[in-house]
This record gives sequence, C-alpha cells and structure tokens, in this order.
Amino acid sequence: MRSKNNILLIVAAFFSLQSFGQSGDSLRIGYNYINSFPQNAPVYINDEPVGMTPLFFVWPDSIFPKQLKLSKNGYVEYSESINSPGTISKNVNLIPKQGKGFPDPVREDRDPYFKSQRKIVPIVISSLATIGAGISAFYFKSLAIENRDLYDNTGDKAAYDRKKKYDLYGGVSLILFQAGLGALLYYLLID
Repeated sequence: MRSKNNILLIVAAFFSLQSFGQSGDSLRIGYNYINSFPQNAPVYINDEPVGMTPLFFVWPDSIFPKQLKLSKNGYVEYSESINSPGTISKNVNLIPKQGKGFPDPVREDRDPYFKSQRKIVPIVISSLATIGAGISAFYFKSLAIENRDLYDNTGDKAAYDRKKKYDLYGGVSLILFQAGLGALLYYLLID
C-alpha cells in the first residue's frame, strides 16, 4: 500500500512540474532570429537599432512592411523588406566591400609574442633532464613501496633500510624533476 502511494506521489509531482514548464513558451511568443557571418553586425528595423547578431527579437509593432538591415564596417550593407508579420529565421553571409577580400581577424592583429627566437639546446637539455628525473623518481618510489611492503610482511630490517634509501633517492629525483621543469618553462616562455 505504501509503495503505491509513493508511486502516485511521484506521478503527481511529475505532471504538476510539467504543467509549469516553459519549454514551449518561447515558441509561442514568436521570436525572430537573425545571425550573420561575421557576427556582431548591428541590426536595424526601419532604421531603428534593435541589437547585434546573433539576435532573437520580436517585431516592435504590427505595421508591415518593415525594412530589415544589417551593416558592418568593411562589408556591403544587407537590406531586406519583410512584408508579412510571421516569424523569420535568417543566416546572412555579409559580403566584403570591393578590394578588401575576406578579412582574417586572426591575421589582422597578429603580432609575434616572442621578440627573440627560442634557444633549442637549453630547451632540449632541460626536457631530457625533466623526463629522466621524473622516470627515476617513479622508479625509486616504486622500489621504496616494494621494500616497505616487504618490511611490513616480514619485519626485515634490511628492507626497511632499503626503503629509506629509495625514498631519499626518490625525493632527490623529484627535486631534480621540479628544477628541470622550471628550467624548461623558463627557456620556453621567458625572453
């Protein structure tokens, strides 16, 4: 009996949450959508600014036809007359003005980050030292764990001494790894 009440409670909660859901509300409002390539183009309706692409919007009034316009510096202005009050969904490819071609925003403002060329020999040496120290730190720590397990199982004093020795070697290797990584980052990133 109790499990039936729990199931009924879950079903009632599900249906009550569904009745308050807003999943279809934005579709009923009738949003218009316009996007452009490149984006951030100002959008005008009857020469009044309404936002930048990509843009969801509603018609400001019910008087039609309306003049929809997109304009962006360096591109030919896009203009279209909208005659009916229905919703629109448009993707507009803006055309560059004559002689400009397609501007590449990555190359336009491109400036080399480093003022001087990187030195390869210190980078290679510090990379090899970092890799070698990392591998040896792992190796010595593994040996220390094996000897600790041996000491825990058998009580062998020599295994405990070897564990301490390998822990020391592993610690030194870890310090060398950190120093090599610091040197690598220095030679890679600092002018």
